[in-house]
Amino acid sequence: MSSKLGRQFLQFAMVGGLGTVTNLAIFFVGVDLLGFPALGGATVAFAVAVTQNYVLNAGWTFQRDGESQLAGRRFAKFAFFSLLALGINLSVLGWLIQHSTFPSLAEVVHLSLEL
Repeated sequence: MSSKLGRQFLQFAMVGGLGTVTNLAIFFVGVDLLGFPALGGATVAFAVAVTQNYVLNAGWTFQRDGESQLAGRRFAKFAFFSLLALGINLSVLGWLIQHSTFPSLAEVVHLSLEL
C-alpha cells in the first residue's frame, strides 16, 4: 500500500469515526434530552453527519494538489445514495426501538451494524 493511499485510508477512517460520534451525539441530545421522536432525531443526526463526512472527505481526505473536491453535482450523487442508506437505517432503527426501551441504545446497535 502506498503512503498516499495509507494516509487517505487513515483520514477516511478518522472522518467516518467522527461522523459516527456526531451522529450519536446529535441523536442523544435530540431524543434523550430534548424529547424528539427517535426516527426524526435519527434523520437529523444522519443528515448532519453525512454532510460533515462529505465536506471533510472532499476538503481533506481526497483533496488534490491543494484543491478541494467540493462540487454540487458530486454532493447530489453522494446525497442520493446516502438517502437510500437512510431508508435502510430508519427501518433497522424502527425495528430496534420496538424491541428496546432505550432509543439511544437502539441507535448505538444500529450504527454498529453499519460498520
